[in-house]
Order: sequence, then structure tokens, then C-alpha cells
Amino acid sequence: MIETVRSPLGLASQSSSSNSSSFASISSLSSSLTSSDVAAAESLKLVIVCVGLPARGKSYITKKLQRYFNWSQFNTKIFNVGNTRRLKHTGPSDYPVPGPMIGGGSTTAVSTTSVTPAVPTTTHSASFFDSSNEQSFKQREKWAKETLDRLLDYLLYEEGNVGIFDATNTTKERRRWIIETVNRRMKGSAKILFLESICTDAELIEKNIHLKLRGPDYKKMDRDLALQDFRNRLKNYEKVYETIDESEELENEKFGIQYVKIVNAGKKITSYNISGYLSSQCVFFLLNFNLSDRQIWLTTNGETQDNVNHIRGGDSSLSPEGWKFSRALSKFISRKRREFKLRQLNRQYVEEEEFSSFHNRTQASGERHFNVWTSTLKRSVETVEYFPPSEYRFKAFKMLDDMCYGEFDSTSEDEFRVNHFEEYQNMLENRLSYRFSGLGGESYLDVIARLRPIIIELERLKDHVLIVSHRSIIRVLLCYFMNLSKEMMTELDVQHGYVYCVEPKPYGLDLRIWQYDDVTEDFYEVDQAEFMQRKRKRIETPQVSEEPSLMDLHQYQKIFCGRSDSQCYEFAGEGGSGGDTTPPRRNMMVKGPTKGVQLPKMQNEDLDIRISKILADEQLVERLRRLLV
Repeated sequence: MIETVRSPLGLASQSSSSNSSSFASISSLSSSLTSSDVAAAESLKLVIVCVGLPARGKSYITKKLQRYFNWSQFNTKIFNVGNTRRLKHTGPSDYPVPGPMIGGGSTTAVSTTSVTPAVPTTTHSASFFDSSNEQSFKQREKWAKETLDRLLDYLLYEEGNVGIFDATNTTKERRRWIIETVNRRMKGSAKILFLESICTDAELIEKNIHLKLRGPDYKKMDRDLALQDFRNRLKNYEKVYETIDESEELENEKFGIQYVKIVNAGKKITSYNISGYLSSQCVFFLLNFNLSDRQIWLTTNGETQDNVNHIRGGDSSLSPEGWKFSRALSKFISRKRREFKLRQLNRQYVEEEEFSSFHNRTQASGERHFNVWTSTLKRSVETVEYFPPSEYRFKAFKMLDDMCYGEFDSTSEDEFRVNHFEEYQNMLENRLSYRFSGLGGESYLDVIARLRPIIIELERLKDHVLIVSHRSIIRVLLCYFMNLSKEMMTELDVQHGYVYCVEPKPYGLDLRIWQYDDVTEDFYEVDQAEFMQRKRKRIETPQVSEEPSLMDLHQYQKIFCGRSDSQCYEFAGEGGSGGDTTPPRRNMMVKGPTKGVQLPKMQNEDLDIRISKILADEQLVERLRRLLV
């Protein structure tokens, strides 16, 4: 039996429940982003300053924060001083890569399993990081200044909301300089949040140290020499390390400085003077994420009759093909679940762990639970009917329901495009913020808002989970996990019959994708890098050089856009029989990017009659020709 959950309350830990209220609305892509949760006068600018020794998980935490804020439509970038050092010395490095990233307005899907640096490794030995080395100290301070300047430029001139300054920042003097620089340039328009990562677990530190040996500074060095050099580098940092204490609180009280301390990867969290929406969301997120080995599976419901008829929304049952997918999905997940368990058991006996850092801590006490989450709609619940209740935990969430299309629910894509042309055009122009009119109508921004508690629960959950929902929901969830661009939030091609598996890793995520084969009733793996760049096919509105009359426009919408997958039509060939008084039907060709394609014969006799009447008007035909060419 599936338990239905209709409220987000109780998803997150109790200590954080006050911060989990969702946006009522979010404006699109500007620095003036506001919502009902944000006071009108509050500045949505935040500088997050990392503090802590190397190999303490700072970069791991900041990448998760970047992904969460970007998905929540707050523009966020990480500015790493180590990358600046490597860029100045030899060139940029591609390691580590946290999965598909947002950068320069483009999205590139890449594998996170293995990356080879494109340039030689740096030659900065441990002595370069000795504070008594005056020359190298000045050089490192210069690089820190350049990096911080780029961060502040991003907030001031590039519509950035959150800038993350990723460096050790281990001394009070360095942090004092950061506060002065930020306040001088931002003139009080940005809040500062110090994020200190502390680790007292010797085993955890040792795993992180070995992970560092795969980084750009040591990747091509002898392993033993690299390990010794990094330990010496750590000793140099430890000599000058000063944690944030009460004296620093009093010193910076006039600046309203905030900080949060994370001990042993989230086992203990201490916060001070947290204020403002972005800072609160940051702390709230950190209270709920975990580092367990687990799998997050995502798929859409099986095919329904509404899907066959291209009808959006509704609440129809599965088609025969949908039921076949449902049976195959149960067998496939069961098989993959056994494979994951075997892999975890084998790892316990491997001396050199394949995956380092936090994710290698496997629970020796039994197998993890496997959760199955669905929406409350019939087609989603039916898709998991073949999963044995004794082996899975079921819940149906209202938050996972399909996007609400308001008054256009249970209408076809063609009907919406043809009969509501202005609405369709408005949707294409404002794809992220367009809200369907009518009771309950939603936009993608509304969907993001209601899925936020689901994201927090997925970050908190230590067990496996399979989410069976709808294309719009899976599209938004995939964009979160893979850190895809805002454009892909609405345009990522998500079809029925695909299953996505996300596995958290120390420096990002592993994504694998399988496609259902209805012949073998099994799944085969596809190329995730190519798939994550696919965009859904849309029928764009044609660009015209002059404004048509209202009558022409309505006729054009209903007849010449009604059954096309192209942008526009053109007429070709006159033809016709001698004695027929009815004007000859033109041969309608799709005007595509390369060549014309013959349209399928129209079966609707009424539609043929209407076409004939329009084509009988030679002036209208000529005008349409001019508009469409």
C-alpha cells in the first residue's frame, strides 16, 4: 500500500523546519530576484568565505551549495584560489570535475569517473606554502586578491547572487582583509558568511589526503613523494591556522559577520548571527545533506493513452505498453539493486579503495532500505504496482504530481498551439516563468518551489530511492543533480521509457541512463554525455515581416500550424483537374532547415473543406505566401 504525503512538513530535520517554506514566486534571471520569502529591501547578494585546512572537504561542500543555489535560480559561482595559482603557473586544470557544470551560459555534460589534466602539473612544493617564505607568501596573497576581485566583479556587474571564495583563509589577518575588501567594494550591499570546515576524524582526514594525490598538483608525481610533500604542506598550514573564535566575533560585530562551522562532514554544525534569506538557506541545506553511498533512480510513469494522443496533464491509466514497462521496471531495479549490494560487499575487502573520501563508509549492518516515491496521480502509482511491498517502502507525494496546466489541462499540444496562439507564443518567450492560466496553473518556477522539500529530503536520505513521476518533474530534478543551465530546466529532452541513476561521489555525481526496449522488454545503457545535451522538440512561432490582420492570424493558426512539426509552411505546385469547380489543393510542404518533407494526408474532411475555402481566396493565399517566405 502506498502512503500519500500531501505536505512538505516533516521532510527536513526538525531543527531546520522553520526555513523550509517554499517560494510563492521567483522572478526569472536577474539580480532583482524576489519571492514571498525575501523582504523587499533585502539584498540578495552573499559572499561565502571558506575557512579550513586542506583535505577538510571544503570544495566538496561548496560544490553542493553551488548546485543548490543555481537550481533555486540564484546565480552562483565558485572562485578557487588554487585554480588561480595553477592558471598563473602552468594553465587551468580540469580536475576535479563535479559533473555537468554551468559556465558561460552553456552546459556541457561530462563523465565524472576519470579526467586527465590537459596541462602539466604544477611544481609548487610544500616549501612554497611555508608562511616564513616571504616571496611565496606575497605571491599567494596576490593570487588571493585577484580571485576575490573576480568574485566581487561577478556580484557587481554580472548579476551574480552568491560568490563562493574557496581558499584556506586560515588566519585572522586574511579574514580581516577579506571583510574590509568586500565592504569597501560592495558598500554594504552583500552579506558575508564564513564557512569553516573542521575535521577531527583521523580516518576521514587520511582518506581525503589520498584523494588529494589524484589532484592536479600531484597527479603525475611518484605516489610516495606526493604523499610526503602534501603532509609537509599540511604542517605549514597548521602552523598558522587560527579557528574563528569569540574574539573575532566581537571584532567584526559592527559588520554583522556570520559564520557556520561544520565538524566531521556535518556530524556537528555551529552557526552564529545567521540573518537573511540566502544565509538561512545555506545553513538549512548544510543541516540536511549527508555523504552516504546510495543510488537515486529517476523515471517517468509508463505510457498512457493520453500520451499516445499527445494530451498533457489528465489522470489516465497506463496503456498496454505502459503496463509492459511497469513489469520490466520492477525486474530491472531489482537486478540493479543486487548489483549495487554486491559491489558494496566487494569493496569491503579491497585494500585500496576505489572511491575515496566520505562516500566509502559502508554500513556493515545489513542492506539499506529501498524507497519508492510516486506522485499521487493514477499513472504514476500504477507504474510501481509490480514492485513487491515486502522489499520496498512506498510513498506517494503530492509534490511529485505533474505540472498543473490550469485551464489547459487534458488538452493536446496541437490544440493549445492552434486555439490559444497568443498563450503558446508567450510560453515560448518566457519558458521558465510562464504560468498556465486558470485554477492551479503553474510555471517551471512554481515547480522548482514545490520540489525544494523533495530535494532537501533526497540530500538527507541515506537509503536508496526510486522516483516515478512525470516528464516536467524529472526534467527539473535532473537539472538539479547535474547542475544544468537555466535553459535546460525547461528544454532538456525527457521521454518515457528512460531510467536515470544518480550516485553521489566525492567530487560530484555519476550519472547512468538506460532506455527501455519494448521488443526484449529489457533496458540497455545509453551515452549519458550525449543524452544530457538533447533538447526537447518544440514548434516555434514563425517570424513575420508585417502584422497580419486578426482574421488572417486566426486562420493561419488553425490551418497552417495545426498539424506541423515545423516552423512554417510554403505552397508548392498548382495542379488540379479540368472540370472541377473546387480550387485545387496545394501540395503543402514543411519548410525545414534543409529540405521540404511531404506532410501526411489529412483525414479530417471538415478540415479539408476549410482549407479549400481559404485557398479559393487568391489574395489571402498571396498574402500568406509573402508572410511565410
